[in-house]
Amino acid sequence: MKKYIRNYITSLSVVTVILGSCLNGYGQDRKQEFSIAVGGPMSFLKYNTAGESVPGNGINAGIRYSYYLNEGLSIGIGVEYQTYSSDVKYGFYGGQYNAVDAENEAFQFRYKATGLREQQKLGYVNIPIGIQFETPGATKLYLAAGAKVGFATNGSYESTYGNLTTSGYYPEYNVELFSPAFAGFESVNNLKTSKQDLDTDVSYSATFETGLKQKLGDRSAIYIGVYLDYGLNTIYDNKESKNLVQYHPELPVQLQYNSILDASHSNDIRLVSYGFKLRYAIR
Repeated sequence: MKKYIRNYITSLSVVTVILGSCLNGYGQDRKQEFSIAVGGPMSFLKYNTAGESVPGNGINAGIRYSYYLNEGLSIGIGVEYQTYSSDVKYGFYGGQYNAVDAENEAFQFRYKATGLREQQKLGYVNIPIGIQFETPGATKLYLAAGAKVGFATNGSYESTYGNLTTSGYYPEYNVELFSPAFAGFESVNNLKTSKQDLDTDVSYSATFETGLKQKLGDRSAIYIGVYLDYGLNTIYDNKESKNLVQYHPELPVQLQYNSILDASHSNDIRLVSYGFKLRYAIR
């Protein structure tokens, strides 16, 4: 949470600086353009996993300031808010590891899950910087490319299990216990975990956009195009992998449900967004 607050303050500072610069310079000459834009709908976390990853939807909205070097070439900077979502599904997921119970006895904690589904949602404030080329005329073809840096403002995950069975194998007695529930051993159907924080890192992305720009009168224009933002770095550090179901010995046992992203087989976690973009500009 502290990380999100720091990122929010950083993003707010950047937004203030950009808006101040734009408003201070806008209107002084015709080499400047101010625009607002919305885009979507595909926006998701892309990563390697042993399960079935399902890309989700998201939306971005923001502002952009551009300075024209000549009539066909401009450089720009902006700020936008972007949402991302993804699902991952497993027909079966299981694991086991050594643990110690409340009576200080060593045992092997085991868990088996069927019908597992995890939903992941993120919110980022992105700062794009790019260059744009456009053809002459009232109806223009434009092509833009650049990079953006993104700061996480929120993130969460929720998991559902068709069935989750936990047990404890005690090698000293050669017995596997499937109860009692207060010890953390039980079988539960249709289990839904509470929403938990997903703490992600700064994202760096390459961005591309192309489409048509139609002039509307002397000073305004509308852009209709397609875009692609592709993450260049992993945004989640899972070097110290965690068990999906974590046992704690204090009675009554409260199991901890970690994210699939914490597993060792989930890696190279990047942000990807593509779709259509609509932009209204004043120059």
